[in-house]
Amino acid sequence: MFCGVFRVTERRAERYQVELTEQGRPFVRRVKLCFPYRGRMRRVNMENRLEEFEVLEILCEPYSGRPFPGFESIDLSFRELEILRRDNRPDWRAALDNVRGVYLIIVRTPRAVRRYVGAAHGEQGIWSRWVEYLKTGHGGNVALRELMGGNGLGYCRRHFRFALLEHMSRNTLDRLVQDREAHWKRILGTRGPGGLNRN
Repeated sequence: MFCGVFRVTERRAERYQVELTEQGRPFVRRVKLCFPYRGRMRRVNMENRLEEFEVLEILCEPYSGRPFPGFESIDLSFRELEILRRDNRPDWRAALDNVRGVYLIIVRTPRAVRRYVGAAHGEQGIWSRWVEYLKTGHGGNVALRELMGGNGLGYCRRHFRFALLEHMSRNTLDRLVQDREAHWKRILGTRGPGGLNRN
């Protein structure tokens, strides 16, 4: 996906400081490109390889994330969820704001994979509950807060994924949602040593 042409404004030891230029701005998030380079170099000087790019598709509107796939197929990274919220995708928001349910957060690091089962009930739909995680990273959960340490949202962007285990209508009784949450905690073993549920 073409994300723009950037100018380097400052070179630092560990990274570059860049700014987006006006060049190609109408095509940002609209042009899908293919680059066949298969080398092993970590950094490629793209200025020397522009002729190798192939335009696969030009979208009518800027790309704003994949369309809502259905409740049974949700598998989102933290970054993807941030983009859906930023772009206020109506298909995702309408679907997830109008259901309660039980969800899974997977925290995958090089050392371990840990799981947290949560639920949206009361006045909250799944969408508003997940937005809380985008604000804080932990959504009020003690174990997630401890796991994040002082790393902030960058940690979540690298390691968190969201999935929906079970969805229910907005008028489902809280007690029933909580019963299903307890069921999934038991099945997935999230109250044990590898889990992130404390209750």
